[in-house]
Amino acid sequence: MPATMLAASTGVTARWHPDALAAPPDSHAAAHPSRTRDWAAAWQRQNTETVLAHRHLHLDDGTRCQTVSFHLTPADGSPYWTSQETDAGTAPVWPGPVLWAGSPHAEYGGAGTASPAIARTAVAEGLRLADELGACALVFPGLDTRQADLLTAAPHGARPALDLATDVAFARPLGTSLDQWWQDIPVRHRRDIRRQWRRGAEAGLTLAVLTGPALHAALPVFAELANTTADRHGTRLYGLDMLQHLTSVPGIVLLAAHDINGNLAGGLYGWVHDGCLYLWASGIDYTHPAARYTYTWLMNDAARWAIEHGAHTIDAGRWNCKAKRRLGYQPTVLRTVVHLTDSAHPATADALTDLSLRLGAHAAPYLTPDTNPW
Repeated sequence: MPATMLAASTGVTARWHPDALAAPPDSHAAAHPSRTRDWAAAWQRQNTETVLAHRHLHLDDGTRCQTVSFHLTPADGSPYWTSQETDAGTAPVWPGPVLWAGSPHAEYGGAGTASPAIARTAVAEGLRLADELGACALVFPGLDTRQADLLTAAPHGARPALDLATDVAFARPLGTSLDQWWQDIPVRHRRDIRRQWRRGAEAGLTLAVLTGPALHAALPVFAELANTTADRHGTRLYGLDMLQHLTSVPGIVLLAAHDINGNLAGGLYGWVHDGCLYLWASGIDYTHPAARYTYTWLMNDAARWAIEHGAHTIDAGRWNCKAKRRLGYQPTVLRTVVHLTDSAHPATADALTDLSLRLGAHAAPYLTPDTNPW
């Protein structure tokens, strides 16, 4: 795809770039860490998710401008998507390579939804790129309802787009004090959670906030812990290279639970962005004597640290629904919009719908009628 100006029928000016940082900045600040140019630039260098090709489409409707980063993977090239199939108990759904508009590893997507005209152009140009690269689908993951509606409504040919519920994200206000944090934990769980937090402290756990060289030095051990945690769910999600490259995203922090000997008993990898602490990856040393308390201790001490440093919200990432509901987090269901290309197998749409329904069955006990779209 040449990096030349394209005349779009939508009235949107579109230009392709071979590198994320070569595209002009968006007109509005990124809503989430995974929507920043730094994230897109880091992702094109990592190799844990198998990226066969990447292109970056800058769109300008005269009022707003936004860049969409597209990544081509093999059918089984995205560990996060594979973990979804594993959790749902389904066979792999993709019959061939997939073109992602933002990786499913990123909690939140939404690039290409700044306006209806930009969404139409993002889908049209994305499908042209999908055809050029031989992809079976163009996929936009990590969407809220408004974003999904825009991308589903965009013209795309004879096949209807699939708008699927595929994820549950959890967030809650921090409040202004640790006492308020405790009060917003459901009363039936509050005593037990405070007891686990105290037990972790009594076991000698202390919070170290790692950035810069200290963070890089801790990443090899943390990567093993994070993958051990992910392995309990059937998929290795985090490569060391992925974690290293994403340290270039502003606001990066590793909240490390150190024991009395300075060993890493667990950690939370994430970002502080626009007043919110985003927790993206967790790792626990399950062989450690304090392992029984480490996760709960970390989640509460992370909140304490964030409050002390002026954050107003904490986003705990996706899934692990039971533990996060116990801590008072509120669920938001995220959607994935799929535009199948002519190379997709006829049964792919049915397989994707089945995958979504199975994931919904897992989420249902932790959702209320007003938050359950399945």
